[in-house]
Amino acid sequence: MTENPQERGLMMFDGLCGFCHGTMRWLAERDQHDRLRFAPQQSTVSEAVLARHGVDREAMLAGNSVYLALDFDTPRERLLTQSDVTVNALLLLGGVWGFWGRILQLIPKPLRDWAYRLFARNRFRFSARYESCPLPSPVVRAKFLA
Repeated sequence: MTENPQERGLMMFDGLCGFCHGTMRWLAERDQHDRLRFAPQQSTVSEAVLARHGVDREAMLAGNSVYLALDFDTPRERLLTQSDVTVNALLLLGGVWGFWGRILQLIPKPLRDWAYRLFARNRFRFSARYESCPLPSPVVRAKFLA
């Protein structure tokens, strides 16, 4: 888990998922330290990062997961999935959000991941599904790599 204030991350999310898109906007608006960048999983940027870590497109779609590449595009790059993404995204935000990330770390990973998978499988019941990736606001758009 990240505790390094210099660390940065690339969040790769399902660009067709309304909940995912809303979550990325929420994170971008609270990223006071400019540590996060975003790319839809449907982009070539995400495809290249996921391929470096041996994640093929079918596995990505079947996994219903958002991905976080810490230290993106460096030799130290590492890929996180499922609940580790949530925990580390909050840690990267820092402040009160980092506190909540540390609290989530106390929950055993198998239990966190179970809850993540349950929600991910049902996310389209809670939000819209887009036909194409919606454009974020200009402020948030500056954080998108694709």
